[in-house]
Amino acid sequence: MLLSGHRLWAPKKIQLIAVAVAVTALVLGLPSVEADPELTWYEEFRQQVAQEMVENAIMAFDADAESALMAIQDTDNMLFHDGELYVFVLDDGNVLVAHGATPDLVGSDFDEIFDTQGTNIGELFTANRSPYGKWVEYYWPNPTTETEESELKISWNKFHAGYTFGVGIYPGNEKGAGITLTDADRERQRAAVEMTEQAIAAFGRDRDAAIAAVQDPDNRLYHDVELYVNIANDKNVLVAHGTTPELIGVDLDWVSDVNGINLGELLEKNASLYGNWDNYTWPNPAITPERHDLKISGGKVHAGYTFIVGIYPGFAQGPSVELTDADRERQRAAVEMTEQAIAAFGRDRDAAIAAVQDPDNRLYHDNELYVVITDSDNVLVAHGADPGLVGEDGDDIVDAAGNNLGELFESNASSYGRWVENYRTNPATESDEEVLKYSWAKTGYGHVFIVGIYPGFAQGPSFEPIRADMERQRIAVAMTNQAIDAFVADKESAISAIQDPDNALYHDGELYVFVWDENNVAVAHGATPSLVGTDFDGVEDTHGTNIGELFTANRSPYGKWVEYYWPNPATETDESELKLSWIKFHAGHTFGVGIYPEQADAMMTSVSP
Repeated sequence: MLLSGHRLWAPKKIQLIAVAVAVTALVLGLPSVEADPELTWYEEFRQQVAQEMVENAIMAFDADAESALMAIQDTDNMLFHDGELYVFVLDDGNVLVAHGATPDLVGSDFDEIFDTQGTNIGELFTANRSPYGKWVEYYWPNPTTETEESELKISWNKFHAGYTFGVGIYPGNEKGAGITLTDADRERQRAAVEMTEQAIAAFGRDRDAAIAAVQDPDNRLYHDVELYVNIANDKNVLVAHGTTPELIGVDLDWVSDVNGINLGELLEKNASLYGNWDNYTWPNPAITPERHDLKISGGKVHAGYTFIVGIYPGFAQGPSVELTDADRERQRAAVEMTEQAIAAFGRDRDAAIAAVQDPDNRLYHDNELYVVITDSDNVLVAHGADPGLVGEDGDDIVDAAGNNLGELFESNASSYGRWVENYRTNPATESDEEVLKYSWAKTGYGHVFIVGIYPGFAQGPSFEPIRADMERQRIAVAMTNQAIDAFVADKESAISAIQDPDNALYHDGELYVFVWDENNVAVAHGATPSLVGTDFDGVEDTHGTNIGELFTANRSPYGKWVEYYWPNPATETDESELKLSWIKFHAGHTFGVGIYPEQADAMMTSVSP
């Protein structure tokens, strides 16, 4: 049966309307599935919303299935409806049990439904069932358009408790078109989202205190260079403004930017429990004299109010060198290490400082990564690479580029973290030369916590990952974390599950879990249980790489990618193939899951892991 443009069908009565694929693509101007469309920053953001909406639907379903299905089909329920995004749920037999856009479809067997490109939707969903979620592409009507024609849809589907939960986006949204965001802009978006969440939480605790804090220019939780908070009520009237308190009481329905964009209309159009982004022109408070610049604001609805924080594209400064994917992976580890240090410092300052300065503590030492802590006077209180510097005044330290480090980090101190360039020696090399360092600096407990990467030092894969590789990498990371949690909870049960080929949590096509002890002896292997007990220090791949030594050299509580050659269980041959494995050292064991790049399906469209 061919999916028509009609959205209102009676259950199990799918109208058969033949629409030529070529004609549909021509009329709609849509890319084919094979085109692997590049997504804009806004579409990537909507993908994140789709994933969050699926998680909310699953949680609601687990709590009360019947109530959840009713809520999913209530078009006024903003938790499961956000513009073109809506939830649908299919049972184990691909029969629809809930549909947020077309409830009349409930009862339809999706194994009998084809899209306008000839794709069998049920078979597509079955082939991509995953407890970790997968992106699938097909054509489906967009409920926010006035046409009933099908459009390309990229849907996030997650298999849970015998049901498929899905939410999809429709690429080609004009919002954000023509606006390119740099890595620095995206970093500021992240900070803007965090600031919004902080304001929402504070507002929920004490409205008056939150408004006062939002309007206090010295409160760095709500003022971070160009970032600040606005709050509007359900009538679009401002109740707080982080830079111009005189605007309190102003009705935004009567406010337009210099280009005539009505801000009240923007608020209403973008109302979302998940947050939404739109652009207009507004003065940048970090520029003197103020000038009207393009602004991208994120607004999130909570308890009848809209909380808004925006960025100015191109204003934030990024690194002076191009970062590789491996550099970005180390950035992630640096951020995690910083958070670990801040949390430990909050629990026990002295113990945290001792741990930071203990070179054998892997939580704060990961090859070139280490922690530095300074107090409010820029005096070093901990240094993971050179404890002898403790007590030094950062204002007296100048790097090879002439940066005064105390002033540099003080001026960039942020509750949300910021990347700062400086020059320092790399402790993972034998050189005393100061080289470029990209440091993550974040304030906490009246101190600044710093962990940095050395661009170009980290080694990435020898191949260029395609989008599908990246999607498989994401699943590998999620599967590894799932295995760690299960192993810590119940070692024997986890090993049994890991070695059960029918357990979808630990087996997904060519992906499977393996676990080694601290001596590199296998204690679990998802593809070949007979390898349990093998000492991998004595195993070499077909290219002469000692696998045990490779894993030992890359042990990390934050995880690392390693390359070697190993047989692919998804093929019928025993020949070794290039394998990229995510390995993570936890509780004295190495947990790993790897992808085989040559096996990836290049048709997938996804965001980076």
